[in-house]
Amino acid sequence: MARSGDVSCCHRCGLWSNGSAPVTVNASTMMRSSRVRAHAVHLDYPIRTEQKNGGNLVVMRPDSDRRRPRDDFFREKSEGGGSLVVVQPDRRLQDDFGKAAADSGKDVSPIHAKPRKPMDQNPEGIDVECFSKHGGKCYADNLRRYCNSGKLIQACCVIDEMVLHGQIPDSKCCVRIIRGLVKTGKANKARHVLEVMVLSGGVPDTISCNMLIAQLCRGGQLSSALQVLEDMRFSGCSPSGITFNTLIRCMFNQRMYDKAISFWKEQLRLGWQPYVMTSTLLVDLVCKKCGPQKALEVLDELSLEGCQPDVVTYNALISASCKAGRLNDAKIILTRLAAEGLKPNGTTYCILLHALCNMRRWDEVCDLLADMNQANCDPDVTTYNIFINYFCKYGHLDQAIDVLERMVSNNCSPDIVTCNTLLNAISKKGMVEEALGIARCIRENGYKLVLITYNTLIDALAKKAEVKKAMVLFDEMLSDGINPDDITYGSLVMGFCKKDMADEALDLLNQMLTLGFQVKTTTFVMVIQALCRDGKVEPAAEITKVMLSKNSIPGNSLCSSIVTKVAKSGWTKEAQMLHQKLLECKILKEDAQVILSS
Repeated sequence: MARSGDVSCCHRCGLWSNGSAPVTVNASTMMRSSRVRAHAVHLDYPIRTEQKNGGNLVVMRPDSDRRRPRDDFFREKSEGGGSLVVVQPDRRLQDDFGKAAADSGKDVSPIHAKPRKPMDQNPEGIDVECFSKHGGKCYADNLRRYCNSGKLIQACCVIDEMVLHGQIPDSKCCVRIIRGLVKTGKANKARHVLEVMVLSGGVPDTISCNMLIAQLCRGGQLSSALQVLEDMRFSGCSPSGITFNTLIRCMFNQRMYDKAISFWKEQLRLGWQPYVMTSTLLVDLVCKKCGPQKALEVLDELSLEGCQPDVVTYNALISASCKAGRLNDAKIILTRLAAEGLKPNGTTYCILLHALCNMRRWDEVCDLLADMNQANCDPDVTTYNIFINYFCKYGHLDQAIDVLERMVSNNCSPDIVTCNTLLNAISKKGMVEEALGIARCIRENGYKLVLITYNTLIDALAKKAEVKKAMVLFDEMLSDGINPDDITYGSLVMGFCKKDMADEALDLLNQMLTLGFQVKTTTFVMVIQALCRDGKVEPAAEITKVMLSKNSIPGNSLCSSIVTKVAKSGWTKEAQMLHQKLLECKILKEDAQVILSS
């Protein structure tokens, strides 16, 4: 029989104890725990667990092949189909405690090992007993249930439990969890789920990865976003142009210009598809941040990597140069475009025309038009609209009309933008009849006028007090299904007031108030003055009261100015009557200073 201090016997049975409390070991559990599976990777190694407790050391090694002698130090019994080894405490330790108890005269309870309570790693109430009984099926069911109910955090806890128990989470559930976490701003948790999915052999989709990368880049976590790109490459998920564009933009936002250039060249060397849109974006950003010369150098470097620029790439460079006011650089890029054997398209010429017209360099505009004709690139409606817009903007209406005639002669039909641009410019010049003629042509060609066009024409007619023609346009507007706004009503009210048709103006004002439009103070004042000129002081006082209820200007100053305006218009008697009425209604205070003479 082995003695209590026999170390070799303890070592043969897989346990080494020196004065420790009783330890219960399930042999079958020990053998299962010697095989650990994490992220679908098997690691076989002997487990060596050390517990230090007041100088006592317990070392457990699985050793199922050796026979365990049964003596008074340990005993083995069968329990639940498995081998159960119960280790007795060291008798010397018991003797020491017994002597101490005898000296103190107190009873000492026998030493028993208390089962260790696991830490609360299951705050979401996951059924661990179910897992132990049914294994992976219960994990998968709970994961799907949490995904369907939108409980993302609980689903993440299930995934962590599955990793600890060597289970592989469902890829579709992982994708849904990743997208949900990204939408709720939990990018780091989403990245963790993606890592588990990739290490478990799952292949994420490009859209989910793009969403995660975009969220990380918005948070300034460029390194994490690049790690997601590595996970995509590791799992076999091909990145798209959007993936690279997002990363390049993030690098430029962090002023990492050289890193962005080297990053895209590295991706091309790895064999990813040479997306022209990504190269165009990179060149455009380099041109804006580092200048056209550096952008052309990057173009040459990308050409060596097999990414050839196209017209769109050069257009981006020309546009960036023009917006920066570098027309000479834009011309150099245009020359480079032709040297590469590419032909400029309509967009190229439109970009240059915008810049030249904005700087009023009309001679160069004519030269550019000649180049367009020589290149057999006929101007389209967009090109003509650029000319008409800038001619109208700078007051050259005759030239704008000439462009319109040339446009029609070249069998290029004007669109609604062309007509509205001309209408606005002509109406502001007071050429109402010409504007109405253009409007008729638009309607005859099958186009419909828009709200802003109607407002422009009605306002021009109202300023000339031609309210009948204005009301005809108002009726056409309603028949076309276009609802008038406060500007439309305000222009009509002004026209009726100019025509001394106070009742009609008052009716339109009431319509505005009924429809809930915001009425300007000037509109109220025009109606009040028109009513006073017509001798209708009481309605004028009522309108004044309504105006004050909707205006933040102090009542005394506003009413005084209205009465003064009526008096200075030559309507002294009406001004006095209005003043008296406002005093009676207590709208105006008696100490208010009012000028009642013209």
